[in-house]
Amino acid sequence: MGEQATRRTTARLTCAEWHPNATTTVLALHGLTSTSETWSPLATALPHTRLLAPDLPGRGGSVTTTASPGLPGHAAAVVALVDDLDLTDLTVVGHSMGAFLAPLVAAALGDRVRKLVLADGGIPPDPSPLLSRPVVKAIFTAQALFLGRRWRTPDAFLEATEGRVLRTRPDLRPSAREAAAYLLDGNGRPRLRRHRLVADAADTLAGPPTLTAVRDLEVPVHLLAAAHGTHDGAAAFLNDAALARASALLPRLTIERVDANHVTLPSHPRLAAAVSSDPA
Repeated sequence: MGEQATRRTTARLTCAEWHPNATTTVLALHGLTSTSETWSPLATALPHTRLLAPDLPGRGGSVTTTASPGLPGHAAAVVALVDDLDLTDLTVVGHSMGAFLAPLVAAALGDRVRKLVLADGGIPPDPSPLLSRPVVKAIFTAQALFLGRRWRTPDAFLEATEGRVLRTRPDLRPSAREAAAYLLDGNGRPRLRRHRLVADAADTLAGPPTLTAVRDLEVPVHLLAAAHGTHDGAAAFLNDAALARASALLPRLTIERVDANHVTLPSHPRLAAAVSSDPA
């Protein structure tokens, strides 16, 4: 099981915090259908690091929090949180949608950021008809309707959403169950705002690149690309061609391919190592 976080509402966002007395601070940004609880394994792996993770607008404890549209709206909400907590010298890490959001947050924070770590996101994936805005909206509308049903237990939710992953990685089930239990409300429904989820998916997967936002920010940017998609049998979300194009967008970007899938990457030791290492 992962470590328990303390949570409070700051700048209208529910924010989880682990190890509040540590001197090194990490700001962690979750993915489309996740919450702050996805970062519990990273907090366990980094016991000497203060880890702060907001529930982004429309998710978890921030499900009723409104923000301006798209990733720029999320970025403004996160920057307001950072301002309210008076945070500096930050490592910013994002997973999936959070990795596309992280460059916008870092650009707005400027010299308050010391390093940026992107986990299986943040760069444009290989072009595909499936990634046009209308198709992305259709896919995620269907997913939101599926997720929005009433789930009898967190385990039933996990079996339907991540069962294939957890059958091969039973060690991740305790922390995944905690994340599912936090996501579900008292009636067993996920605390996900459907319209926000669909719009965010379209902005993330079919919107303009965000990596260029940090082109003039002189901080290290490191990308960990999972070798597999949503499970170990799926093709990588970011293939080699996408990684090559990303290097052209931001020449100082460093990249490593990690033997994980999109779901397990936040728990992988390589992510903890990348977050904790000193900037080059």
